Amino acid sequence: MSDSSPQDLSCPGSCAHSLRFHTWVVNGCTSLNVALGVTSLVLSAHGDLKAAAACLVGSVVWDAADGILARRWNVASEFGAQLDSLADMSSFVVAGSALVFHWFVQALPVWVCIPLAIWYALNGAWRLARFNSAPRTPGEFCGLPTTAVAALLAAMIFTCPDFPSWSGAVSVALMASLMTSTLPYPKFTRVTELPKWLFASLPVAACFHLNATVWACSLFYLLSGPFVFVRRRLGSPPPAVAS
Repeated sequence: MSDSSPQDLSCPGSCAHSLRFHTWVVNGCTSLNVALGVTSLVLSAHGDLKAAAACLVGSVVWDAADGILARRWNVASEFGAQLDSLADMSSFVVAGSALVFHWFVQALPVWVCIPLAIWYALNGAWRLARFNSAPRTPGEFCGLPTTAVAALLAAMIFTCPDFPSWSGAVSVALMASLMTSTLPYPKFTRVTELPKWLFASLPVAACFHLNATVWACSLFYLLSGPFVFVRRRLGSPPPAVAS
């Protein structure tokens, strides 16, 4: 008689079914990211920019969800990694650049808006290509992640509808350039290590002035990369002098 009980014999099969189910859930989250990115692209073309921005925010949420669930259930795979990268390209780069064009073309000449959208898309594509091929540093991104840029773009549409201008175009071009910079930006897991009182104060501040709170959080993250970069450079030992 075998020492294994009926429950033990059924474990491999049940574990395999659970693994497949978790994999489908994670890939489903990534697929929802793609679906919302395409919806954002279509809505931008029809001039419904706030709805398009809301879809981008939804894409950011589902992008975060698939990563969290994949790590929690340990179902990371090469297929999932490739699907996630393609989802980021379609939602945050292509749909994001379309949103930039249709937003700024309302106030600026088309010969300015097309290069601006192309610059946004190129930096996003270069950023994702480097992320897929270069070694990664635990806890941080090399350059501003495409998800953060998409979220910042959506925040600007919701809080600053008059942003499309020459200065706004320069700001978007600089923000796009940060995606291919070497500045270290913390991942969300590192951001959560900040004091809890800071997160508790955000809803209170938002009740008094929502737009100012959104802009303060956005600037805090944007400036965190240059701040950490300068701090590390100043703290590094001087190079040795050859005798």
